[in-house]
Amino acid sequence: MNPVERFIKYTKVDTQSDDTTGTTPSTEKQKNLSRLLVEELKELGVNDAYMDEYGIVYGHLKGEGDMKLGFNAHVDTALEVTGANVNAQIIKNFNGVAKLNDELSLTVDQFPALKKHIGKDIVVTDGTTLLGADDKAGIAIIMSALEYFHEHPEVKHKNLSISFTVDEEIGEGPKHFSLEKMDADYAYTIDGGDIESIEIENFNAKGVQVNIKGVSVHPGEGKNALINACLLLNELINAMPKGDTPFEAGFDDGYWHINGIEGEVDHASMSMILRDFDKEKLNRRAEILLKKAEELNKQYPKAHVDVKIYDQYENMREYVDKDPTPVNMALEVLKKHGLNPRISKIRGGTDGATFSKMGLLTPNLGTASSNHHGRYEYLVIQDFEKMIEIVKDLMKY
Repeated sequence: MNPVERFIKYTKVDTQSDDTTGTTPSTEKQKNLSRLLVEELKELGVNDAYMDEYGIVYGHLKGEGDMKLGFNAHVDTALEVTGANVNAQIIKNFNGVAKLNDELSLTVDQFPALKKHIGKDIVVTDGTTLLGADDKAGIAIIMSALEYFHEHPEVKHKNLSISFTVDEEIGEGPKHFSLEKMDADYAYTIDGGDIESIEIENFNAKGVQVNIKGVSVHPGEGKNALINACLLLNELINAMPKGDTPFEAGFDDGYWHINGIEGEVDHASMSMILRDFDKEKLNRRAEILLKKAEELNKQYPKAHVDVKIYDQYENMREYVDKDPTPVNMALEVLKKHGLNPRISKIRGGTDGATFSKMGLLTPNLGTASSNHHGRYEYLVIQDFEKMIEIVKDLMKY
């Protein structure tokens, strides 16, 4: 199958995760893609491929040598914009402006990083959904590399371990991930970003859920009685550091970010994330929220502000630094393909961070996609195809 066609095929399967269900996977529809991948893996000679009860796919392809090398991507897409009815478009010879629909265009003026891709072919959305390159491009890269070895049995490859996880976008990809089932010595996540980057550092991450109970009475009778839950939520937000949002934060800086708000006088809720490379700075943001909630509960005893903060993942740098083997392997292959590889940070998360903490060192490699989680997401076809060649070389014996 043509790799771009394969990628577009995957984008048409709605796999959006949901951070409110409390189940694994958080949405049953993620299993639709997992089942498809099991079928395709078996067609490519990965005969033991299967999906476990949580929707996670595992498979192994016996090869040469002692090393067992793993590759991972995630099936789910982000919460911010729908992943249903994705209508991908291919823009040939991108000239700096790609029209998505009558109202939206992808332009180098708005996204200067696109300048280096002028003249290349890109895949974009139609402006009504996200694209899903995060991380269906990663899945397509891994599957296309496996297809090569299936079609060329004379080419030797390492012992390969494959996994496709669920719920990465809500920080729960590794929740039921099994090192035993994966059975790898080292691994790579193939998940978003520039193909010259080898990402070995990521944000420490916490999730926040706020629920506020107000007191609703007629506004005309509200003196010393009406406690507006929306206003309490506003006070909580205003307690957070100014200039500390994704719009303002520098590359090495963390941030707080509101994912969603719902509210009426009687009740209000908010979903928020906290991110930072530095654990202490991350913890200080969490402490601000908890302290402000305590103050509001004392000030308004008839209302109640509940703030729950939970860990999502940690910075993998300290784990990856202990053994440079997978990083050095990637450096060598990227240089072979004429790239200037750089060790870099992920301003986000990756399942590989938790895999590394669990004992499976898993740096991240790019997919040639960008502007993830939104309508302006795009994939650069020539770089995507080069990444397939890079993964093939990593797999080769």
